[in-house]
Amino acid sequence: MLLRTLAFTAIAPFVLTATDASATAQRTFVASYGSPANTAFNCSIVKPCRAFSEAISVTSPAGEVIVLDSAGYGSVTITQSVSIIAPPGIYAGVSVSGGNDGVTINAPGAIVVLRGLSINGQGGLRGILFQAGARLRVENCVLSGMSSAGISHSAPSGELIVLASITRDNGGTGINVNGDILSAVLDHVQSEHNQGDGFYLAPTAGSVGALATVVDSVFTHNGGNGIAAESIAGATVTIVVDRSVMASNGLSGFRTDVPTGSSVTATVSHSTLNDNGISGLHITGSGNIVAGAVENVAHRNSYAGIWFTNPISNNIKAYAKGNTALGNLGFDLVCNYGVLYTDGLNLSNGSQNNFDGCTITNSLK
Repeated sequence: MLLRTLAFTAIAPFVLTATDASATAQRTFVASYGSPANTAFNCSIVKPCRAFSEAISVTSPAGEVIVLDSAGYGSVTITQSVSIIAPPGIYAGVSVSGGNDGVTINAPGAIVVLRGLSINGQGGLRGILFQAGARLRVENCVLSGMSSAGISHSAPSGELIVLASITRDNGGTGINVNGDILSAVLDHVQSEHNQGDGFYLAPTAGSVGALATVVDSVFTHNGGNGIAAESIAGATVTIVVDRSVMASNGLSGFRTDVPTGSSVTATVSHSTLNDNGISGLHITGSGNIVAGAVENVAHRNSYAGIWFTNPISNNIKAYAKGNTALGNLGFDLVCNYGVLYTDGLNLSNGSQNNFDGCTITNSLK
């Protein structure tokens, strides 16, 4: 009897520890042949689960969910740091039905990575909804057919990074960044044939501002603007666009709207802005504006190639250097009611320029 008691005492701690350790796994797997029952085995590589939601439920914080083969894996809500990864050559689909979102991130303080997903709207609202979190990285994903937005970022103080991804054929905006103290970086992104703007950036009421950087990206054939940045009273928006294409959009290639009491600093450089429904580059509003246009090409836009305007005299300071603006149907270069700093090396048809109410100086400051 004593020996049996001692044996039980010796093994009991081990049994409890093993049970605790198996509650979650650092790396879990999903497959077309997986089963929901395999959550009991932590969705292991030999017993994978069938859906992202099943795998995440047994993945430890900062762990990974790996896709083993091509299939659809369902919508999911993420509440912790995690990476969902589909390796190259594997189709990892998420079909989003009416009124729903594809991937929802509601994870304050978390870092989330989504790689290689194809999120397709079947009446769904948003492909990716970033509600709360420290950082979201979207890599090599395709988001299409959503009724509202391909990607929507409203996470307070959250950082969105979109790399080598496509947002297309969405009923609203391709990428929508609208919230409190937001930041976004877009690198090698293509946003096209969306009914709204290709990329929209704005703070919400009470926010101090928003920040975005866009490089090596394409915004074309959108019903609204290629890129639109707006501010609100009391907020500051800063946006930098470099080496990008904003072409054949229904409104302007790049546009800002700066109301009274707000501020915007916008720079567009080494980019192409052509064949847009209004202007190639349009910086406008009654707030405080600092704008730069450097070595861009603005051709065949329906009104202006490059247009700086502010109804409040001298509230806009614009910098223009090395731009080529030709063949626009209204004006090539426009500056109204502000100060235009230029070294005079912009190429345009001088008879198609409009500098009413604008002070022009060759001294760049």
